[in-house]
Amino acid sequence: MANIKQESFGKLSDGREAKIFTLRNNKGNELKVTDYGARIVSIRFRDKSFKNKFVLKTYPDVSGYEKDATAGIVFVDEGEDFSKIIWNAQTIIEGVKFTAEIDDKHAEIIYSISNDNEVSITYEATGAEDISTQLVFSADELPTSEINPYAEGATNGLISGKNIYDIIDKPAEVLMEVGMFGYDPGCPIDYLEAGLKNAADIFSAPSSIDVKIYATQNKLHVEEVDGGFAIRTSSTKSEDGKIKSQTVYVFKNRK
Repeated sequence: MANIKQESFGKLSDGREAKIFTLRNNKGNELKVTDYGARIVSIRFRDKSFKNKFVLKTYPDVSGYEKDATAGIVFVDEGEDFSKIIWNAQTIIEGVKFTAEIDDKHAEIIYSISNDNEVSITYEATGAEDISTQLVFSADELPTSEINPYAEGATNGLISGKNIYDIIDKPAEVLMEVGMFGYDPGCPIDYLEAGLKNAADIFSAPSSIDVKIYATQNKLHVEEVDGGFAIRTSSTKSEDGKIKSQTVYVFKNRK
């Protein structure tokens, strides 16, 4: 289990106060999430020179996220309502759990970070057709990033424009490395049991950082945006309105 710290994240324009939760693993890497929109605020990853890299587009307090709804946003049926409310927050053994209800829709998200630098986002929803999150990565920290999507007919190349890939429906292949698996009992994630698939590999040569993406969802949305690039996974519409899915980002230094 990661160490978790809770602090104030400032106030919104209407006076509501937001909280920020910092999850830190035993390698000193951090995941920060806020109850405003249940969004990811920051991911801090130490590169091979032990320098801190804040790999996401980020703002110092909640006011920045009130003005820019694209960073770390949660989508429930493409609506914006869930991104503008304060979610109920609870620290649990896996990390931080957020829940919210609007009308007949209930959504739940669990964020965690393992000692193997796996940032996990687990989604559940009822009364909805889709739920997903979008992370916006910083071009300053991950410049000239190349993507290798695990999609039929897709090819490697620099991230540019806007693309939607159909993720190949095959179980994830996880490369075992010395030092992985065995830091804490709840981690790492059991990729096969969770039904995770390879979604994409992203590599920034200037920073020598790899980002490996795994997902249970069917589609990967990749878009070049101002100051970086956005990554989003989404599912096909649920027939019964019940959704349970997961996306995992694994951060590595390329030697």
